[in-house]
Amino acid sequence: MGSPNPAAQAAYPQPGMPGAPGGQQAPQAPQYAPVPPQQPHAQQVAGGGAGFGHMVQSEWTKIRTVRSTMWSLIIMAVLIVGMAMLLGATLSHKPDKPDPSVSTSLIGVMIAQIAAATLGVLTISAEYTTGMIRSTLTAHPRRLSMLAAKALVFGAVMFVVGLVTCYLAYLIGDSMLSRDVVRDSSSSDVLRGVLGSATYLALIGLFSLGVGTILRHSAGAITTVLGIMLLPMIFGGFIPGKAGEWIIEYSPMMLLIKMIAPIGDGEGSMGPWPGMVLMACYAAGALAVGASLLKSRDV
Repeated sequence: MGSPNPAAQAAYPQPGMPGAPGGQQAPQAPQYAPVPPQQPHAQQVAGGGAGFGHMVQSEWTKIRTVRSTMWSLIIMAVLIVGMAMLLGATLSHKPDKPDPSVSTSLIGVMIAQIAAATLGVLTISAEYTTGMIRSTLTAHPRRLSMLAAKALVFGAVMFVVGLVTCYLAYLIGDSMLSRDVVRDSSSSDVLRGVLGSATYLALIGLFSLGVGTILRHSAGAITTVLGIMLLPMIFGGFIPGKAGEWIIEYSPMMLLIKMIAPIGDGEGSMGPWPGMVLMACYAAGALAVGASLLKSRDV
């Protein structure tokens, strides 16, 4: 075909051309005004994610809505109070030098620490097991702040529950135990036993939280924590010399016993409250290692 005749195009204009019938124009592409870039949120400018207060609120929501948390706290409370009631109803031995009633009433803390340690591990390891840790780190990319919020909320909950439960156990045990079996506790005995036991439960839980952050596996972390708690008292006596004594003296279980029972006040022995400082160092060390690994890992 030949090229179009310009005269024919002028006589018969094509649709969409100027002068076409109906005056229709070729469709034009819509024009949009340029959209200015959105300003980032103030918190995102500061480093991304929610603020520390929102992290604490989020961890509080998780710890009070997870079923395993409530069951662990209930088991811990039942063990502490239940042992006080059991001994109060059955203990009839008359020792030559009876212990204070607070020591006998709080003996259940030695068993309840297992529940506290288990809960401390599950606070972080359960998120790795279910994969929720990815969502947590997406919402709170500042990993050290996230771990600090977990530790703050968990430690506060454990201390408050432990304080209330231990004091209730003391009141029950003190009222049920015969004075032929135990002697009245002084105010210093009660303060050391109740406050020290609650402090220990919070610290052993935080230590377990650190171990759980390091290992990221519930069964392995719980086994490790229980081994650290129990094995020094079992095998320390088989190690000759000062090494065995040192292992027993500075084990977590002995630190708890010194808070509950009136022992270990002799020369060269660590006192109850310095023992809690050492337990706080154990917890801080585990959390520091866990924080370092949490920051360096992909997840």
